[in-house]
Amino acid sequence: MLDYWTSLTYTTKFSFIGFLITLALGLLSMGLLGACLYYPVSFLFRSYPTLNKWQGDWVWPAMIGVGMAWSLGFVFGGIAWHYLQNQITSIILLSLIYGFILWLWAAVLWYIVISKSLSIH
Repeated sequence: MLDYWTSLTYTTKFSFIGFLITLALGLLSMGLLGACLYYPVSFLFRSYPTLNKWQGDWVWPAMIGVGMAWSLGFVFGGIAWHYLQNQITSIILLSLIYGFILWLWAAVLWYIVISKSLSIH
């Protein structure tokens, strides 16, 4: 097993560790990670009430759930890096794409949660 781990690329290791850490932090932060993920994408949701105006039983589980589900973004970023590294040689550009995938995944998650939860209330 150790031989397999050492044979993996740096990005694969980073993505796997990032996935595990953010999955745990999504739960253990009690929604703080989810709330922090909302702010970089909040400008996309100006037609909805702000985070401070959300009320109800859905808010806290939504923040915890988004924080935990966001961990999959590291998997998506790692997969994209793996397939793009043969076409793109710039580490900076690959890192920007990886970061954009994480940001985009947070936006998708919050869109799903907000559109479903705020339309009911």
